[in-house]
Amino acid sequence: MDDVLNSGVQLILLVQQNRTALLDEIFRAITTLGGQGHIYIVPFVIWCLGYRTGSRMLLTLLLSALVNFGMKDVFAQPRPFDLEPAIGPDREMGFGAPSGHAQHTLIEWSLIAAWVGRRWFTVLAVLLIVLIGLSRVYLGVHFPTDVLAGWVLGGALLWLHLRHADAIAARLAAAGFGAQIATAAACSALFVVFYLLLPRTPYVVALGGLFLGAAAGIALCRRWLRAPEGGALWQRALRYLLGIAVLLTWLAQSGKWVPEQRDLAWFVLVYLNNAVAGLWLTFGAPALFQAVRLTPGAGSAVDPAVGPASAGHSTTAKSMSD
Repeated sequence: MDDVLNSGVQLILLVQQNRTALLDEIFRAITTLGGQGHIYIVPFVIWCLGYRTGSRMLLTLLLSALVNFGMKDVFAQPRPFDLEPAIGPDREMGFGAPSGHAQHTLIEWSLIAAWVGRRWFTVLAVLLIVLIGLSRVYLGVHFPTDVLAGWVLGGALLWLHLRHADAIAARLAAAGFGAQIATAAACSALFVVFYLLLPRTPYVVALGGLFLGAAAGIALCRRWLRAPEGGALWQRALRYLLGIAVLLTWLAQSGKWVPEQRDLAWFVLVYLNNAVAGLWLTFGAPALFQAVRLTPGAGSAVDPAVGPASAGHSTTAKSMSD
């Protein structure tokens, strides 16, 4: 392994010999799409493209983040700049392998490409996935093997999603509302248990809260709302602008309530704040869209066999940083 990492260091140093200020900014912008960009991309998919695709993608990305943090904490592999301080100046926190940017981006853009169903978009999605992976190496925050491992792990999780998401959703729908909420709580508890066993990444607790809110919101939306599917371009645009404005405001304001010291209050507030954000994504925003008539067909009957998300694409194929 030392030989592999040393080879990676030499490759990164070779690449960074050709760094320019312009290339730095370009690759930093590209890498943002695989990190902070999720905050803007996932809501767009949920509210503007396909509710089923977006909401399921969100849950899969959160589980993907849990797996990624687990792998990082188990292997505890250093970053390239930990081995060679000349690499930089960009820095990232935490361990390196596998690359979360590479892993989550492969899942996210593959599912979006499957929903769009156009060859040209698939080509663009593949190009973006590759560029985000390359940006991590160019910036010196990941070894090439970290990126490859992220792609492999992301591909495995993507395969599981495509193979089992429909079956899991059907079983939960048949089990009823109470079972759906209980399942959301149980999955959320996995994040908390993970932190208790490997307390190296406290923000995994925040992901647990986000999972609870999002999964519970899906159950609530299915029970009482018509999901925000389809509509004219102006309706989709207004849904996104209204929804993202509230989400960003909540994230900005709720963060001010969190104490600096990571005591019990810190964990509770981080968990609850993110639970509210997840609930907004999958239930609060759709409820608002329906109330202000930005959801097409909100007054029509819902097919109980498929739930409120029956509009638009109805199958998975069509339908969280490091």
